[in-house]
Amino acid sequence: MKETVQIVILSRDRAKYLKESLDSVLNQNLSKVTIKVTVSDNSEQEEVREMIERDYPSHNFEYIRRNPPVPAREHFQLIISECEERYIVMFHDDDIMHPDYVETMFPFIQKEGVSAVGCNAFLCKNSISKSKDKAYYFETYKEFDNEKDFLEQYSPGNGGITPFPSYMYCTNFLKKISLVSLPGAKYFDVILLSTMLKYGLIVWLPDTLMYYRIHDENDSNIEDTVGGIALLNYIAKKRIGKNQDFFVAMRYDLWRKWLPKQDKVNLFSWRNRVVFKFLLLRSFYFAGKLFFWRAVFRRIKIFLRGN
Repeated sequence: MKETVQIVILSRDRAKYLKESLDSVLNQNLSKVTIKVTVSDNSEQEEVREMIERDYPSHNFEYIRRNPPVPAREHFQLIISECEERYIVMFHDDDIMHPDYVETMFPFIQKEGVSAVGCNAFLCKNSISKSKDKAYYFETYKEFDNEKDFLEQYSPGNGGITPFPSYMYCTNFLKKISLVSLPGAKYFDVILLSTMLKYGLIVWLPDTLMYYRIHDENDSNIEDTVGGIALLNYIAKKRIGKNQDFFVAMRYDLWRKWLPKQDKVNLFSWRNRVVFKFLLLRSFYFAGKLFFWRAVFRRIKIFLRGN
């Protein structure tokens, strides 16, 4: 009997993207595994429900309307608690799945001692046919068995990370974690993944198996200084990097984004002066580090492509 992977598409008021995302999931090339597809509609409005009723009148997937809508973490927690399959994917309604995603990922999540598997993704702004930039730039299989090595990948200049919606998980390990109690605000996904290492390896595949859509509604476009500080505090409490370059680089990146957004009236407040001094001194320090220049040139390259 074939194993079944539960694929849940988390949807919230983005019917214009959901149809493409849902079709990409329904059109998987399957021979060794079956899938159970669920659309979990956590919308404020009714456009998603109306689109499902109009475009999928006799659909072969499960549709769940969350009414009233729940906070994002509670939504994830609900989905996990409802899953009865051994493996689960929590896909986002604005992303697109490659036809070979499930068949490529599945053999790796089945391996003993693995808790989650992620893959590379094309960064998609408009047409997927024009997508060339990738989420990360290494081309080898990676295994992580400790939090330090895993969290270090989130530091600027370390080659990028696999997108959160790309992961396939062992459901029983996810069920052991209380998502609503995790710190990190918008960065709770990083801490969730880091916590999964208690139960098994995290694997990153070099295969590009999804399109991660870049648009104004992305959470990644929202700066969350409080969440960033919470993530840094989490790393510091773990005693896995407080005095190491990757931790300092993450802290540098956080305050670099924070400072330009401050009220110009209080430009010379003591806090701003402290942050400015920290950034200035660390800029001189990082100027001698290769990863710093890799991050700079990568940002320039992305900027030029976007213009």
